[in-house]
Amino acid sequence: MDIPCICPLSGGNTRHPDGDRITLREKLDFRSSLAAQNTIYVLKGEDPDASTGDILAALTEAYLLSGVESWTVIDEQGKPVDPTKPAIRKYLLSNIEVAMTVAEAADDLYRQAVLDPLTKAASNSSDDTPTNGPTSPTNGSQESNQNHSSPSLTSITPMDDTETTSLSPAGGSNSSPN
Repeated sequence: MDIPCICPLSGGNTRHPDGDRITLREKLDFRSSLAAQNTIYVLKGEDPDASTGDILAALTEAYLLSGVESWTVIDEQGKPVDPTKPAIRKYLLSNIEVAMTVAEAADDLYRQAVLDPLTKAASNSSDDTPTNGPTSPTNGSQESNQNHSSPSLTSITPMDDTETTSLSPAGGSNSSPN
């Protein structure tokens, strides 16, 4: 894509009067895609009140830092600048108007590949089947549902017509008449 020149001025003049050329990767590699996804988790961990706009801005910045494959930017000495993350921050992200233009293109290229797995994971973690019965928490005033599979002691003094019972190794009871 063609953009206005973002190179440092040379003698007060634009180095590329016809603009610079930036090429974005066709798609992000695994590591770059995962890093962009993790940007959301890190941002929310650092700032639980981060807005959707903050998250989208951080994602777009991640797209730019990983997505620029090549460019025609040259430094103050007229030497080509590799599109490293520090160079992208220095030359591209510091020029808001140009960065927004490239960001829009990067967002169009990478958004679906980065966000689709997250939205799919979020929808799979939700219960999409109807729930039977109330879903509100109880207030604790109702009787608890006791587990009746284990024996309980209801009396400590044997009565005249009481049978003696003991647990069998299989978990049932063995009764013996008095």
